[in-house]
Amino acid sequence: MEVQGVDTKQNLLYGYFFFDKDKSKLEKLKNDLVAQSYLFVELDKKENGEYMLHVEKVEKHTRQSLREREQNLRVLAAKHNVSSFDGFDIGNEDPTQPLVSNESFSKFMAQKKGNDLFNLGIELYDLEINDKAELVFRECLKQKIKPDTSAYKLGNTLVNENKVQQGIDYLVQATKYNPNYLSAFFNLGATCYDNGQFQKSIEYYQQADKLKPNDDRIIYGIAASQYAIQQYDKSLANCKKALQLNKDNDNAKQLLQILSGKIR
Repeated sequence: MEVQGVDTKQNLLYGYFFFDKDKSKLEKLKNDLVAQSYLFVELDKKENGEYMLHVEKVEKHTRQSLREREQNLRVLAAKHNVSSFDGFDIGNEDPTQPLVSNESFSKFMAQKKGNDLFNLGIELYDLEINDKAELVFRECLKQKIKPDTSAYKLGNTLVNENKVQQGIDYLVQATKYNPNYLSAFFNLGATCYDNGQFQKSIEYYQQADKLKPNDDRIIYGIAASQYAIQQYDKSLANCKKALQLNKDNDNAKQLLQILSGKIR
């Protein structure tokens, strides 16, 4: 919440979630919560066969009070023999408005300078808040803050947002800033493979292999892409090499089994 610039001192809409296979237990818990001024939202059966109870309340919390609220709700769930309290989500007090608008986040981001801005991007990246991480790393590149890592993180973020070609372009940019950027070459190989660009995948994995020879994951990546373009002999050789380097490489084991049916 804080890393996205949410003002946690204001009233916010907190949603709380409970799960059990027995709907009647959740019904009793719901009645108890409604009596405590929680707003009932839904009680529905989910795909896993369990029922989910969702209640909400507009309130203010500090870190400590939110921990205490969660603990109290766990105790209440146990009192009703409900199998799990599954945590909370958070929204704007006005549910028609976003929790964090692009404008408010831009103002929050503008307060960060240099390494503080870059570290904000890393926190968002690690939390997989991709849309905000993208904004931060784009700004880092504009300001030339750690450009190789910013381009690398932005590339991965864009891939995670299914903006694949943009992501590939920024990963390539990272390797131009730093020609020895092993992780960037490796991720380029993996991303190209996942998106059917098998020859490019081989080329990027080969660049990674030059930087770190005899890494079984890299050799397997080459083998997988070679298999995809029906270079079975080359794929087999690299698959065996990957297993010589790491006999526990399960992906290479599976590929070797498939190749055994292709090559007689």
